[in-house]
Amino acid sequence: YNIKKREEVQEMMPQEEPNPLMRKKKTPEELAAEAEAEDEDEFTKLKNTIETQVNELKTQFESKCSLQ
Repeated sequence: YNIKKREEVQEMMPQEEPNPLMRKKKTPEELAAEAEAEDEDEFTKLKNTIETQVNELKTQFESKCSLQ
């Protein structure tokens, strides 16, 4: 009768993913981790640029305004 176990059928399914509509859905945890990683990269870049600009302005103010 050529009856196979369910586990074998499930193992075969993930290998065949040519159709993007049939792909495995990501869990909310996976989506959150990916979003956090992307935000982390963007925020670190933004944070670094802001810090450098603030330091440049600080040195400009200090050079123009010498407090005694």
